Amino acid sequence: MFPSSSVARASTAIGVSPIIKEIVQKQAHSTRLTLKEVILMGMLAIDKLDDQGRQDLADKVHQMQVNGEI
Repeated sequence: MFPSSSVARASTAIGVSPIIKEIVQKQAHSTRLTLKEVILMGMLAIDKLDDQGRQDLADKVHQMQVNGEI
Protein backbone atom coordinates (compact mmCIF):
# COMPACT_ATOMS: atom_id res chain seq x y z
CA MET A 1 0.00 0.00 0.00
CA PHE A 2 1.71 3.26 1.08
CA PRO A 3 5.03 3.36 2.85
CA SER A 4 5.09 5.25 6.13
CA SER A 5 7.29 7.91 4.52
CA SER A 6 4.30 8.96 2.36
CA VAL A 7 2.32 9.79 5.48
CA ALA A 8 5.29 11.69 6.93
CA ARG A 9 5.57 13.76 3.76
CA ALA A 10 1.83 14.44 3.83
CA SER A 11 2.15 15.65 7.41
CA THR A 12 5.03 17.90 6.36
CA ALA A 13 2.93 19.38 3.55
CA ILE A 14 0.15 20.21 5.99
CA GLY A 15 2.64 21.95 8.25
CA VAL A 16 3.95 23.98 5.33
CA SER A 17 0.64 25.15 3.87
CA PRO A 18 -1.97 26.77 6.14
CA ILE A 19 -4.52 26.49 3.33
CA ILE A 20 -4.06 22.72 3.04
CA LYS A 21 -4.13 22.37 6.82
CA GLU A 22 -7.42 24.29 6.95
CA ILE A 23 -8.98 22.09 4.25
CA VAL A 24 -7.90 18.89 6.04
CA GLN A 25 -9.13 20.20 9.40
CA LYS A 26 -12.55 21.07 7.93
CA GLN A 27 -12.81 17.61 6.37
CA ALA A 28 -11.77 15.99 9.64
CA HIS A 29 -14.36 17.97 11.58
CA SER A 30 -17.18 17.22 9.13
CA THR A 31 -16.40 13.48 9.04
CA ARG A 32 -15.35 13.14 12.70
CA LEU A 33 -12.03 11.64 11.64
CA THR A 34 -8.54 12.52 12.83
CA LEU A 35 -6.21 14.50 10.59
CA LYS A 36 -4.19 11.33 9.92
CA GLU A 37 -7.36 9.46 8.96
CA VAL A 38 -8.38 12.20 6.52
CA ILE A 39 -4.93 12.14 4.93
CA LEU A 40 -5.07 8.36 4.61
CA MET A 41 -8.61 8.57 3.20
CA GLY A 42 -7.34 10.92 0.49
CA MET A 43 -4.39 8.67 -0.26
CA LEU A 44 -6.68 5.65 -0.59
CA ALA A 45 -9.02 7.59 -2.87
CA ILE A 46 -6.11 8.60 -5.10
CA ASP A 47 -4.99 4.97 -5.20
CA LYS A 48 -8.39 3.99 -6.64
CA LEU A 49 -8.03 6.38 -9.59
CA ASP A 50 -6.83 5.06 -12.91
CA ASP A 51 -3.60 6.41 -14.38
CA GLN A 52 -5.38 9.13 -16.37
CA GLY A 53 -7.42 10.24 -13.36
CA ARG A 54 -4.28 10.43 -11.24
CA GLN A 55 -2.50 12.47 -13.89
CA ASP A 56 -5.48 14.83 -14.25
CA LEU A 57 -5.59 15.34 -10.49
CA ALA A 58 -1.83 15.90 -10.33
CA ASP A 59 -2.08 18.48 -13.12
CA LYS A 60 -4.91 20.28 -11.31
CA VAL A 61 -3.00 20.36 -8.01
CA HIS A 62 0.16 21.55 -9.76
CA GLN A 63 -1.80 24.36 -11.41
CA MET A 64 -3.21 25.35 -8.00
CA GLN A 65 0.36 25.51 -6.69
CA VAL A 66 1.50 27.63 -9.65
CA ASN A 67 -1.46 29.97 -9.13
CA GLY A 68 -0.64 30.36 -5.43
CA GLU A 69 -3.90 28.77 -4.33
CA ILE A 70 -2.11 26.27 -2.08
